[in-house]
Amino acid sequence: MIRFFASAILFLILITLEFAFVHALPKPWIFAPLVLAWGIYLYQYLGSPIGAWWIFGLGVFTDFYHLGLVSLETPIFAVAAVLMVFLGQRFFTNRSLYGVIGNALLVLILIHAIHTVWFLFKSLQEPLSIPWLSFGWFVLWQIVFLVLLTSILFFLSRKVRSLLKGLFIVSRRDSL
Repeated sequence: MIRFFASAILFLILITLEFAFVHALPKPWIFAPLVLAWGIYLYQYLGSPIGAWWIFGLGVFTDFYHLGLVSLETPIFAVAAVLMVFLGQRFFTNRSLYGVIGNALLVLILIHAIHTVWFLFKSLQEPLSIPWLSFGWFVLWQIVFLVLLTSILFFLSRKVRSLLKGLFIVSRRDSL
């Protein structure tokens, strides 16, 4: 029960940081996906299923407050969480920086590929003027910041793990 409340509080802190602080910064810093990076790090590197729930929770949050790019972010982020779990179990190792970054990149590319298909179908139904160049820069900057954030979390793994152990999010029996 303590683990649930501690992870929920940390999730809310990260959501608040991303949507209240980071989004108030100038471009390109506003595109940093904090919650996605932490969720992937938690699952891929530390093996905690809380990371998958955080990614799903990010979709629920963006749908609830209408902050997403499309109107149905919850199923998109649910599929992304399932892909992250699948890739983490079958393809990528948690001991390699490349494995963590590879999983993160494929999850983010899936999310934005679904967004692109959504925009294309919506533009067929009604004429939309989608700023494709701006969307492309948005995706590129999110990729750059996701790689940077997951790399920083990977290299600070001992400090991050001790923080998460102190918050009871990661078991004390797990070892690096």
